[in-house]
Amino acid sequence: MHVQRVVMPGSRRESWTVLGADAAPIVWVERYLAYLTDIERSPNTVKAYAHDLKDWFVF
Repeated sequence: MHVQRVVMPGSRRESWTVLGADAAPIVWVERYLAYLTDIERSPNTVKAYAHDLKDWFVF
């Protein structure tokens, strides 16, 4: 499981996601991080949340 940077096509907005062992995004984490991006939270905030949620998920 790891955190991956994502650049939105077209808008070039940066976001982050958490990928599982199968390299697929963890759905509920992806939805929350997408929400943070949609309400224009700082990319650094979204990145920090992604790392924290990954740590919580593997705990």
